[in-house]
Amino acid sequence: MKIVGRKRERLDAFARATGTKKARHLTMVTTCGVKQNQYSGIVQSEVTLDDLF
Repeated sequence: MKIVGRKRERLDAFARATGTKKARHLTMVTTCGVKQNQYSGIVQSEVTLDDLF
């Protein structure tokens, strides 16, 4: 839960710093993907090695 709050804080800080009113999407770049659990809902998209190579 602590990580989810920190990610949301970073997204909000980005919006304040840039002044954007547009949507922000959290994208994870990982080797094996994001593990599906109760906290994975915050991630809108992911990029894996299969997507890159």
